[in-house]
Amino acid sequence: MNQTAEHSRILESLIRIGTVAEVDHTSALCRVQSGELLTDWLPWLTARAGNVRVWSPPSIGEQVVLFSQSGEVGAGVVLPGLFSDAMPAPSQSADLCCTAYPDGAVMTYNYASGALSATGIKTAQIQATDHVTVDCPETTTTGNLTVGGDLVIKGDSTFKGKADVLGAFSYAAGMRGTGGEGGGATTITGPITQSGGAITSNGVALDSHTHGGVEHGGSNTGGPT
Repeated sequence: MNQTAEHSRILESLIRIGTVAEVDHTSALCRVQSGELLTDWLPWLTARAGNVRVWSPPSIGEQVVLFSQSGEVGAGVVLPGLFSDAMPAPSQSADLCCTAYPDGAVMTYNYASGALSATGIKTAQIQATDHVTVDCPETTTTGNLTVGGDLVIKGDSTFKGKADVLGAFSYAAGMRGTGGEGGGATTITGPITQSGGAITSNGVALDSHTHGGVEHGGSNTGGPT
């Protein structure tokens, strides 16, 4: 091969466009198909690979750029990823940072509206060894909520059903509870005001029962007043 042809080969191989043909996730290597050329196993570039490490492997069929030092493809590195007809951009918004996943999950942040969104996920977990703080004026949970430890409420609490409820501590949808192991007790310190229905304790309606056997002026006492 003459020198001119060798120079042309080197220049052609310095930067090539291709698609990922195979991925070795264990070794963090991939092979790239570029025209008729199928590379050997090559590393791909990631955002960080030091004390901070980012793992986001390329996908088969993903369009990439192949950089080959000195024109030697076997010494090349792979830079994901270029959008293609097979794998188009997940958004066309100028104000959106978006990550789309193959199971349909999408994470977005719209920096024009300040809205952060994670949709299409099945589960989510936050595990902290010290403390987690949610600092927000309003928080809404649409499903059931289970608290595995103690629950401390520093402000007023309102339990709402279909009816509108007023008051510092009220309920309209019903409230149920049981003691802990061994019949743990419930203690409330401070006044309690109840209206609009009966209070029953061990089958006795506290607002309407009478006390038999206790006479006052020759008759049983009446109901509570």
